[in-house]
Amino acid sequence: MTTEKIHTTNYYDTFIEVAEDTKVSCGTKPPFKTDNKTIAEMQYELLVDNPYKFTSDEIFFKCLQTETT
Repeated sequence: MTTEKIHTTNYYDTFIEVAEDTKVSCGTKPPFKTDNKTIAEMQYELLVDNPYKFTSDEIFFKCLQTETT
């Protein structure tokens, strides 16, 4: 019996911090480019509208669903 390893983009019990040498003081909203939202815009909106609600995998899946429909 072979067990396949499932890839995930989720982090658990992990603190992600900004690099010490960064030149920015805060994050910014992705720029508006076209009539269709970019993946960055979709991800940003999901995160801002639903803080701590979705995992990274769920964000990717929701954006993929939107993009393919």
